[in-house]
Amino acid sequence: MGIAPLTVAAEAGRRAGTGGRKDRRSIAPAFGRLAGPPTQVRGGRLPTSTVLLFSPDPAARAEVEAILGRAGYRVSAVEDGAEALVRAAEHQVLVVDLPAHGGAAAEFCRAVRRDANLGVLPILAIAQADDIEERIGLIEAGADDVIARPFDPRELDARMVALELRVGQAGGDSTEPTAVVRRPVERRLIVCFGPKGGTGTTTIAVNVALAIANQHPDEVAVIDLDLQFGQVVTYLDVSTKRTLAELAADEQALEDQETVRSYASTVPPGLQVYAAPASPALAELVTPAIVGRLLKTARAMYEVVIIDAGSHLDESILQVLEAADAVIVTVRPEIAALRAVLALGTYLHESGAMPKNTIYVANHLFSKEMVKLRDIEGVLGARVAVEIPNDPVAFLRAVNEGVPVVRAAPKSVAAQRLARLAAMALGDTRPIERTVPAKARRRLLPGLRASR
Repeated sequence: MGIAPLTVAAEAGRRAGTGGRKDRRSIAPAFGRLAGPPTQVRGGRLPTSTVLLFSPDPAARAEVEAILGRAGYRVSAVEDGAEALVRAAEHQVLVVDLPAHGGAAAEFCRAVRRDANLGVLPILAIAQADDIEERIGLIEAGADDVIARPFDPRELDARMVALELRVGQAGGDSTEPTAVVRRPVERRLIVCFGPKGGTGTTTIAVNVALAIANQHPDEVAVIDLDLQFGQVVTYLDVSTKRTLAELAADEQALEDQETVRSYASTVPPGLQVYAAPASPALAELVTPAIVGRLLKTARAMYEVVIIDAGSHLDESILQVLEAADAVIVTVRPEIAALRAVLALGTYLHESGAMPKNTIYVANHLFSKEMVKLRDIEGVLGARVAVEIPNDPVAFLRAVNEGVPVVRAAPKSVAAQRLARLAAMALGDTRPIERTVPAKARRRLLPGLRASR
């Protein structure tokens, strides 16, 4: 599944005002490639990276050293932190395997990143349990990737292959860039909209917002304009008592930037979140006039504003679509969703509100391909810029735990695609790698007619 829609029931705890963080379970990243038997040759050769393994536990150190050694890596192992910092610069990858208690692993990662000579050294941290808090803490401390115990030796090998790509040891043939978000040259309004519900619009909105906020802390805001049943706060694990309904009631505040900012909740590393009303009954308080005034103030406050526009087209959503610098339209590869997208395009063309820059995203919710990509593009008469792969485990856990995939599994294919989407929404004009044959553009599914 590409991006799973969230049920209303999942929001019950937050709406009830329980507050605090929920009990978390780990998110297991999905890997498109697992290494084969020990000493397997990759691309006609063995791995060549030199690895420094820092682990004070003899048994753990021997286990990891043996796995990496069998995979062909040249491993040096140390048990002392001071020695590890001195010797790290002599190696191409650093593996950190420290006890979980006391935050020793995170503190060591921070020490590495503080050293000017080690700032770009790839770090693979080994978490001692499948706990999302420990893993996020390690990534925020500077680790490039985290693997949790117990792990399969093939998974450890696959993680090392990914880090080899970073240091240029894998031939430079990766098609998924790891750093695609560039500093925007101008302020941007990005609107995420899906004309049919259940296509994953909210998850796209929060992942794009977080991917950009990672590069621009405190300069990015996400506003939930799915006013009746907005779920942005659930997807980001935010507990808040102040929503757009309360802001709408404070009309004098709408032009004051500091007051408007006080209605936002902050998600590390500095993403500002404006929550939808807590009840559908309060949605009518957020009128189109209120939305217009909020939008004007927010665009002056933040470099980038991301709108989760949901799937309901009304006057408020029409005005944000007209004002948008980029509109991300989610397409689920099935007939009903395609009909909805076509109806949207026809209506916007006729009303003169067609967005200037529309980015189509194919979200693969099914393990089996229901409609081929070339047929989707033939119906739309446009390219699908990004495909989100089917990954039920990663996305369902991300939704239920409130940790977006770009943070919980940053090396996964899905996270890489979402980061690429964020770059495109910021104005990255690099052409997509795949081209659409002219013949495919004319090919329509039965009963569907392109709007242009």
